[in-house]
Formats: sequence, structure tokens, C-alpha cells
Amino acid sequence: MVFKQGKISRPGPRSKKEEQEFGLAKKGFIICSDCGSCYFDKSWHHAMEAEKLSSLKKDKLIKLDICPACKMGKEKRYEGELVIKLKIKNEKVKSDILNSIKNSDKQAREKDPMDRVLWMEEKPDELHVFTSENQLAVKIGKKIKSSLGKGKLIIKHSQEEDVTRVYFEF
Repeated sequence: MVFKQGKISRPGPRSKKEEQEFGLAKKGFIICSDCGSCYFDKSWHHAMEAEKLSSLKKDKLIKLDICPACKMGKEKRYEGELVIKLKIKNEKVKSDILNSIKNSDKQAREKDPMDRVLWMEEKPDELHVFTSENQLAVKIGKKIKSSLGKGKLIIKHSQEEDVTRVYFEF
């Protein structure tokens, strides 16, 4: 995000994939009723204080809706899936993995409010993590692999669908 004389603008034009994924630009301001992200200037931005939002353009309409990432979570759609199999029952390792996932989610949300961990499913010997972006699942898998130092990491990109599956076995 670039700040220029009281305006907030994108560093460049929207990519073709982004336009296909989110549709044509909408007019006015949209605030996500679930996460608080704001849509304006043809993209989604982090939640803003009400005074900053109103000072941008007073003649624009403001409406509440659900952002694409929250909609994906509600509809149980995802672009990245991370499956972590824990052969060794060690609570410390499981705790480290969960912290890695939470930290990666936080970093991804700071960069782009549409990149996030949508939901997780925990089983005694397995963790399933579903993300809104396939690159985030790959990043989390690589981060866990580097932090633990051992284990087997497999990344599979699907040809039929826009989903990347990452498997990590420890």
C-alpha cells in the first residue's frame, strides 16, 4: 500500500487472476461484517478507524458485506490444504507446529487481509489446515519443515482445480 497526499493507492494494477477471482471493481466502500476488512480503490484493505475511512471520500457509499476470504470459510472452500501427520506423540512438537501456523497466519494477514488460515481440523495424530491462498499452505509447510529440522514434506499442485495440497510427516 502506498500513501500519496492523503490517498491510499495500490502499487500497481490488479492482476488478471485477481480480477477473475474477485470480479469487477465495486463502487463505494464495503466493510466486511465478519473480519472488518475494508474494500475501496479496487482492493481489500485492513480494518481502518472510522475517521480515516470517512476522511477518504465523503461522497462514497458505505455498505456492509462479507469479504471473499470470509465467504470462502463459510462455504468451506479453500485453495491450500496442509496435512500434518504426527507419528510421534509429543505435545511440545504439536504446540510448536500450532504456534508456527498461528504466526504464519498473522504474518499473511498483515500483508494482505485476504490471505489467511480459514479453519483447522485437529485429530489425535493429524492436523488439517485450510488456507485461502495456496502459497500460504506451501509457506507454512516449509516453515514447519525448517523449524523441526526433520520430517518429510511433499507439495502437490493440482491440474484440475486451483488447490495445492501440502503433506508433512513427522
